[in-house]
Amino acid sequence: MDVDNSQYIDQCIIKYESIINNAKEGTAQDNEVLTAITKSMSFGLLKTNYDIWLDECFLHQDWQKWNNLIFQQMRYQLLPGCSGGYDHCQNTLHILEAFACGDNKIMERILPSELGLTKNGYPFYVVMSNLLRAIWYRDEILLLKALYAAEKFVGTKKPQWERSVVAFLLSLHKENVEAMGNHLQNLCSGYMRADFSKAMKQLCVPAHGLYCLAQNLLPAEIFQQIKMPEHKNFSQGFAKWRNENPYPVLNLYFEYPAPLEILNQIYVAPVAKSIISQPYLHSDNPYHSLQLKKKWFLDEEAMLIAFVENV
Repeated sequence: MDVDNSQYIDQCIIKYESIINNAKEGTAQDNEVLTAITKSMSFGLLKTNYDIWLDECFLHQDWQKWNNLIFQQMRYQLLPGCSGGYDHCQNTLHILEAFACGDNKIMERILPSELGLTKNGYPFYVVMSNLLRAIWYRDEILLLKALYAAEKFVGTKKPQWERSVVAFLLSLHKENVEAMGNHLQNLCSGYMRADFSKAMKQLCVPAHGLYCLAQNLLPAEIFQQIKMPEHKNFSQGFAKWRNENPYPVLNLYFEYPAPLEILNQIYVAPVAKSIISQPYLHSDNPYHSLQLKKKWFLDEEAMLIAFVENV
């Protein structure tokens, strides 16, 4: 039985109309209205119905729909506008979600080669993003630094699931299939103890993303030796389907009806490419340290403007 989304739609319409009315109080142009909608989505004022939709997916076991849901939720998470205080490492985890559903071009949008090393962010994001960049772009110079930082990270007491992600990438670089299988298993186990919602823990999307990443980068005869995790939050059925469909059709799980059609366009628009800046570089605020002035941050406002132009 399909989920009744009528209440969810009604709530979205109320919030949508409020956003539109506030945006149009002045002499807002179409782009300004679209900017207001996108920013509101980024701040969580117009959310997906992910928890309910995921339950529906588990009931039906329709792998294309699973893929659609991962795609839509990932695109929602990557909407620009809400600053997190980090540099381009900020959205690294969502790259794994993109790999999980086959939206591989996201890598070049979130971690473009020209931006270089990430430095300002949560340690896991920084270490993971730099190692992932080095492997993906085959950057031998960056790889030396990234490998050193990654080896150091896996020896810490950071959360198990974080260490398992980094350890998997190290094993991927070494093409150690036995270790990759073990790290995927540990990732799924550790994911259950992470500070995530109950719904998120039902499906370890990062594990699926890493598994698909390995398929992208390894020769088939090596990839096929990687043991899939045996855990309730990893779907071997979906993983096998993705193996057979390396370039799946990327559709939305839920298409919004009138008057919300613009949300569909926002979800499928090209993901905002990472832009970084130093907003405090020329600050004369005495409380802004030299260290803060030198820091790079993801420029969400610039990304939002560029994103809206492409919708």
